[in-house]
Amino acid sequence: MSGHRTDETWHRLREWTAGSAAAERLAAQVLLADGYTSVDPSHPLGGPDGGKDLLCDRHGLRCAVGVWFPRGEQSLVELKRKFAADLGAALENNAQVAAFVFVTNQEIRLGQRHQLVDLSNVSVELFHLERVAVILDQPAFQQLREQFLGIEQVRREGVGGDGGSGRIVGNGGIVLGGQGGRGGLGGSGGAGGGGEVIGDGATIVGGDGGDAGGADGRGGRGAPSALERDLDGLDWLPSQLWGGGRGGEGANHPEYERRLEVLRGTREDYRNVFPERRVFVESGVEHVSVRWINKRLQELGETWRVEKGDDGYILPPLEDA
Repeated sequence: MSGHRTDETWHRLREWTAGSAAAERLAAQVLLADGYTSVDPSHPLGGPDGGKDLLCDRHGLRCAVGVWFPRGEQSLVELKRKFAADLGAALENNAQVAAFVFVTNQEIRLGQRHQLVDLSNVSVELFHLERVAVILDQPAFQQLREQFLGIEQVRREGVGGDGGSGRIVGNGGIVLGGQGGRGGLGGSGGAGGGGEVIGDGATIVGGDGGDAGGADGRGGRGAPSALERDLDGLDWLPSQLWGGGRGGEGANHPEYERRLEVLRGTREDYRNVFPERRVFVESGVEHVSVRWINKRLQELGETWRVEKGDDGYILPPLEDA
């Protein structure tokens, strides 16, 4: 457990003790997170690599990558020496390389960055300590922090809301209590509605309690209205009124919102590849298969996958993605 310090990622990167193989694997994940594609490690476990730890693509350029994660802060002289050695070896052994990327756990100040860039006659991009820490501190990369830095997330289980109820003072009344909300990853679900009536023959329909936020990042789901719950004797009302009494939706996690947009794109890709299926998918008669969705996620460099649920796709918990 990492405690409460806000710079834990920064410190664990700088005091790296996991060795070069883990450093190269972490660097590959950092590059993928920053939009690099076709990331191809050379020999993380040792072996001749032609002067590059990784190869990758960015904006149509083939990039060689050097990775250097020593323990503790090193001198500028040592930093320049390592950078120049990796740069020279990468360019000498890889004629197709048009850019050099250097990933390190060292602080590199603005002036020092210019000094390193000036050592090269090709495009250079630096992933220094602060930049790597900022990337890994994003909520979506909690699993990477646990895997490579041993920083575990403090998981708090949410509490579902209480169901609604009511009180009638009179004869012949009916009270239909609402259902309690479901628990989730964090926060508490909202309580269901209730009421009080003084008189005979009254009916109270309590609203359902709202759900707490889910582990996949979706905000707490609003409780369905009484009509959505298919209560006997109420289904004669027109569908335009069914939304009355429905609970509000909680805000989604930003990463969950991003994943929704990715899924929207994969479904559009499916309709473009299979135009004859478009009408069936858009009408809800057919669903885009989970195999297709997960294949597109793989091709897009996403590390998470979906499963098939009763009502749609099930997204993985954020910390497991």
